[in-house]
Amino acid sequence: MKHLSDQDLMRIVQAGDLSPASEIYDRYSGRIYNFAFRFLKNSEAAEDATQEVFVKMLKHANQFHGDAKLSTWLFSITANWCRDYLRKADNKAKEAEEVLISLPAPSDEAPDRTLEQRENEARVQRALSALTPEQREAILLSRYQGLSYAEIAQIAGCSEGAVKTRVFRAMETLKKALTAGETRGGDRWATASR
Repeated sequence: MKHLSDQDLMRIVQAGDLSPASEIYDRYSGRIYNFAFRFLKNSEAAEDATQEVFVKMLKHANQFHGDAKLSTWLFSITANWCRDYLRKADNKAKEAEEVLISLPAPSDEAPDRTLEQRENEARVQRALSALTPEQREAILLSRYQGLSYAEIAQIAGCSEGAVKTRVFRAMETLKKALTAGETRGGDRWATASR
């Protein structure tokens, strides 16, 4: 089934044969998880989102008409799930969890380089947290997932112009947050070395 296009796989699913579902999952689960994780900053919620997206894909397969790419449809489902999750979290006044990805350093990498890499990852996560949910969604879909503004507009239910504005404002906020972090970090190190 690896040779079949996304549309061909979905036609088979729509006909009632669920065997292509594993191929679709293999193609998109990593991207869906990464988007949900960066959007929600919570690995468990991202895992739940990933599973739920593919359950909804199967349950509502007939809603996919092929006028958009399958990836756009799947990211729409993911974005809606993430928005609902955040709404529920806000309603419960739940504190947001920040989960950092910590990969073990290769043995030939210096410990100070590993620390620097972790600090950079933490700065990026904090900077992403400073964005509005709409800006975070737009920047993650455009920069991390490589979707076009037209595809993002379709997912977000807004105009391309609104998406461009969200991405622009997100980039400005990220630049300010990351530049401020470098300045503060630089001052800290300068003070510590005296």
